[in-house]
Amino acid sequence: MPATFLKMQALTCKTGENLSMKIITRMVQIVVLAVIWLNPLYAADYQHPAVNRLLQAPETPDGVVFEISSWDKNSWQWAAPLISSLHRQLKNKFPAIDVAIVSHGGEQFQLTRQRQQEQPQAIAQLAELVSEGVNLHVCGTHSSWKNVDPSEYIEIVDVAGSAPAQINDYIKLGYQHILIQKPL
Repeated sequence: MPATFLKMQALTCKTGENLSMKIITRMVQIVVLAVIWLNPLYAADYQHPAVNRLLQAPETPDGVVFEISSWDKNSWQWAAPLISSLHRQLKNKFPAIDVAIVSHGGEQFQLTRQRQQEQPQAIAQLAELVSEGVNLHVCGTHSSWKNVDPSEYIEIVDVAGSAPAQINDYIKLGYQHILIQKPL
């Protein structure tokens, strides 16, 4: 017996349009919207109290430096979308704002060439941020303690001499310091 579950009879409505095609088109639209809605890249914006305060401010801050120091196995899987969302919110309100990321926990070693394939989507998000002008730094001192040469990091990473000193340099330039932690 032939498969008939895909066979549709062409139905027409009063205007002469093919009703079956309208239904199929609407179903495809719903599926596409559901996929986009469920994809974390398109999920609702993350919230952070410090970013919310900046968004309420009438004047553009000089800049923002996001600090991350995490020891999760795949920190960038949650941190990259979070920072990307916060960056997007800031840029929507303050198009000229400068943004930097300073990493100095175990997560910085997830940005080495050897480990970049462990979190490809997160690395792609970070690369997009860097292409938009965000500076991404890791701690050179911490790297030296682990015998990781600066050349071992992926090309989007700048190895700062010291992450705390890099953060302080940004603060001296008027940047707002925002500590990024894993959402609950």
